Amino acid sequence: MTNEKTNSKFGLVKFIFLALYFVILTTERIISLAVCFTGDFSGYDALDYYMITLTAVSIICAFAFAAVQCVKYHKEHKEKLFGGLALAAGILLLGGMVHTDGTIPGIQFTSYGMILISMAAHTLQSVKEQHGAGVKWLSFAYTVAYSMSIPVVYHTDISLAYLFIPLEIIVSAGMVILFTIMLKRFYDRDGENRFSPLPFLAALVGDILVLALRWQEEINMFVLIFISVTTLLWIAGKIVCSRKK
Repeated sequence: MTNEKTNSKFGLVKFIFLALYFVILTTERIISLAVCFTGDFSGYDALDYYMITLTAVSIICAFAFAAVQCVKYHKEHKEKLFGGLALAAGILLLGGMVHTDGTIPGIQFTSYGMILISMAAHTLQSVKEQHGAGVKWLSFAYTVAYSMSIPVVYHTDISLAYLFIPLEIIVSAGMVILFTIMLKRFYDRDGENRFSPLPFLAALVGDILVLALRWQEEINMFVLIFISVTTLLWIAGKIVCSRKK
């Protein structure tokens, strides 16, 4: 009975902070869309229209998908709900990784902090139930660092903008999709990451290309720092996992 109560408390904490992520990021995205729709559309280009459309569609699809998951798992198999909500969170994140007019970075970071707290609660729950604190907290740190290394889609004035803009869209969206898969597995697999080389290499190559093309205009120190941290954590994770075998 005690374990059931503990799991219930962890489940509530995880759900509350995931819900706060949705509420806070959606509020910020709606504010940004309001600024866009009340702005001068004649000054927008194809990238602006892409970002506005992606933001609006991601909000609608994320909440529709989350609602389906809540209806599906609200009575039975409640732990599976978090994997479903992780997918919905990733859908919403697609629209959060584009710099539309009216973007408020502080609110965005607050929303991301909510999902990190939910992940931390899941890790703590998994450690209490199954032990293996080292690999679980390393998995948590790696997943967090990976999410922070996703580049935000920005405008640029570099001469190779025609090449850079499609590239940053592909890298950003691709990494969000890979992170979403990792996040679902994080909740479904008791907080452990298998440190697969494919998502890591995709992030490493993608970030290097994005950083290199825009290096002369601006060095994105945030992405540079976190892809470096991601690399170190991935190496550490592979070492730990190899020792477990």
